Amino acid sequence: MNQANHQNIIDFILDNVAQLCKKPREELFADTLLAAVGVDSLYAVLLCGKIEDEFELEIEPIVMFQYKTAKQVADAIVRMNEIK
Repeated sequence: MNQANHQNIIDFILDNVAQLCKKPREELFADTLLAAVGVDSLYAVLLCGKIEDEFELEIEPIVMFQYKTAKQVADAIVRMNEIK
């Protein structure tokens, strides 16, 4: 997964968080705390399903809480993908 894909993951996460949490996308950044804008366990499951479908990979919802921001989640996804 290259740098462009890393940014694509961040953007995808933030676009979907904005939609799920009904927040303006322009107020969400790579370092925004996901829980602070309303990502709870239900949204984490939904978001992980969307990430899996979009990027054709598996991700457990716990990742959304182990890593607090879209950038951290994207970093973890890149690392997981490199291991495979």
